[in-house]
Amino acid sequence: MIRKLTGIALAGALLLVLWVLYFPWPVPLTKTEPIPWEPDAIVVPGSGDVVRVREAARMAERFPVIPVIITGDGGFLETGVIDLGVFEERLVIEPDAESTFENAALLVPILEELSVKRAVLVTNWFHVPRAEAVFRSRFPGIEFASTWENPADSLPPWDVQSQRREKLASLWYLVRYGVNAFRS
Repeated sequence: MIRKLTGIALAGALLLVLWVLYFPWPVPLTKTEPIPWEPDAIVVPGSGDVVRVREAARMAERFPVIPVIITGDGGFLETGVIDLGVFEERLVIEPDAESTFENAALLVPILEELSVKRAVLVTNWFHVPRAEAVFRSRFPGIEFASTWENPADSLPPWDVQSQRREKLASLWYLVRYGVNAFRS
């Protein structure tokens, strides 16, 4: 019996490793639809990634009067969007989040205070399913639309590693928080 269970566990571990290393998660997405409504806020989960900076600045230009909320950043996104022309007065900074789950959790009082009903979530193409799942789970009364910068035709090493990490993070969020990023 123990031998059989060990074999099953090893087979499962091998399948997990193969999935993480060789199968895309998610399939690289291409934006085809514009934001379907006027948002009340732009929400940018922290990342040391210039891709989110550029997309956040594009959204701030497209929707010039709403707040840009940056959560868990450490200053990189804040400095980046200011350098790209977003006025500092538009920024709302939540500095303490250290994960996507905390990004959403620590924004509860901010989104309530701003009476946000619709928000644009700015992230990376590989982070969209988990970020949307977390934010929609935390804020069932808020409508979210995601935006991201399209990936390059040939994925750079950072994107390849990030989508691998994202698979494991999505499994962890399903087990730890009950947030299902695997639904389409």
